[in-house]
Amino acid sequence: MQIRLADYKEGVLTKVSGEYEPKSLDVEFIDFVYSQNIALRGTVEKGADTLTFRGQLTSEIQNICGRCLKPVPRSLDCPFEFFYALKGKEVIETLDDLRETLILEHPISFVCQESCRGLCPQCGINLNESRCACTSSSKLSGSAFSRLKGIWAHKKGSGHG
Repeated sequence: MQIRLADYKEGVLTKVSGEYEPKSLDVEFIDFVYSQNIALRGTVEKGADTLTFRGQLTSEIQNICGRCLKPVPRSLDCPFEFFYALKGKEVIETLDDLRETLILEHPISFVCQESCRGLCPQCGINLNESRCACTSSSKLSGSAFSRLKGIWAHKKGSGHG
């Protein structure tokens, strides 16, 4: 959002609103997808030396579980408050700050529930929803850790470790 300083009077709180397409802001991730546009509702207050821009960014999103890949819909409600120095400026561009606020809402790791069991590495079935026919030993033997299991078993048998 561009704020043209000439459009605002000093000391007057002015309501502002806007809508952004998530793809145009480049705020979507493979595990964090917006279901609708991002709505901005806020206020701008121009002071003698600073401009205060406060408000909320809201949308509907889908987080993808990092263990079972299940999409989990939820509401995004992200408050913000920015202060800008006015000296020598005619226009203030807030888009980068709004984008950064949205990116910081992206969790480093998202799971649908703490007890999520994830996917079977053998057949890919969601272990939260049903059991698979794979045995736990065959799951491990076909995994990337099967060689480590062999090394560990060898060390354990030889008295080392």
